[in-house]
Amino acid sequence: MTDLHVHSQRESNLLSMPVEIRRAIYAYIIHGQTHAFLSQGRLQLSVCLQPSLGDDRHDGRERKPTAEGSPDTTWARRLRSSWGAHWGCEEAAYAENLHEHGHNHIYNLLFVCKKMFLDVCDFVSERTAINIADLDTLDVLLQTPFELSSDLNRPWNFWDCTRPAIRKLRIALRLPLAFYEALQEDENLVSVTNHNTSVELNKWARLWPAVCQLPQLRSLHIWLDHSNIPSWSFVNERVALRQVIAAIMARMQACSKERTTPRMDITFNLPKLHPRFARPDTHFFEESPPRPFYIERRIRQRFHCEELANGNLDVAYKADFPVMHEYPELCAENDKELQGVVGTALREVDMTLEQVEDFERMLWEEGTNVYELITEMPGFQDEDAAYMRRP
Repeated sequence: MTDLHVHSQRESNLLSMPVEIRRAIYAYIIHGQTHAFLSQGRLQLSVCLQPSLGDDRHDGRERKPTAEGSPDTTWARRLRSSWGAHWGCEEAAYAENLHEHGHNHIYNLLFVCKKMFLDVCDFVSERTAINIADLDTLDVLLQTPFELSSDLNRPWNFWDCTRPAIRKLRIALRLPLAFYEALQEDENLVSVTNHNTSVELNKWARLWPAVCQLPQLRSLHIWLDHSNIPSWSFVNERVALRQVIAAIMARMQACSKERTTPRMDITFNLPKLHPRFARPDTHFFEESPPRPFYIERRIRQRFHCEELANGNLDVAYKADFPVMHEYPELCAENDKELQGVVGTALREVDMTLEQVEDFERMLWEEGTNVYELITEMPGFQDEDAAYMRRP
């Protein structure tokens, strides 16, 4: 939806309604959030199903098809989605039947007339959170806009109108673990030999200043993960976020010099830290000094897509911290307990998730390998140890 040939009628009757009523209608249609994504090199709009991005219940099993006899390949493909928690939004965006998902309702509004087009653009910029799920889309979105023409026959560009006034931006990136490793290599002045990775690193460094230079931006939410099985804590968070934070600080300093103080809410949504691998010099701990942004932690996806040697897709289970999140249920199912191993029986204690995390963190800090405690339980694997032993 890059260029629109807007109807040349002077004005729609809807525009004669009070602005409050018009905006209530727009809100009913657009639902507060929308996705921007690339299709054949052009920016398109699609519905956002507004999945939960920060709770401790969505671990990947909710992506399993409910239809009887559905193949695991569908589940595996959903688990591999680069849109992360927005996997359902991706399916809706690329669905063949757009009417089924309501994609085209906003299109219908934009085609009515030029005044309606501008009215809707203003509403989207001011009231709607724009969701981006990949770097290429973000790159195109932030490209320099063209000047609007008064020529009625000239296509009008929706993003040229909305981009300068975007107030809410939500970025969800599920990138390969190798990308974060390349960021570390770049930080250490190690030459990155892969050309594609080098291009992505340059894009990463270029995009964040551009994001923070959006003049009306007031809310920035960044959700990050990697697309591999090992623990998130193998990512050096301080390196991964350094350029993002630098761009944020540059904006704050510029506003301070200009004596303007536009409030900007900044949130990073990251997986929980694993006590075995996370360190204060590479990760953000709660006791770190105050920062101009908020970090919220979530339980990471536990079901993963695994590509077999024959090219088929399968589903693998690998729990990041807390590994024991579901251990009480597994104990009940297998009639096993930790009694006599670690001095307590989780099955007999009604523990909250926070208590389970504290208990497991204590075990790790005492030198206990929690993976070894549960290796006899089906479904538990220690890919992290295998990852550390890489050549």
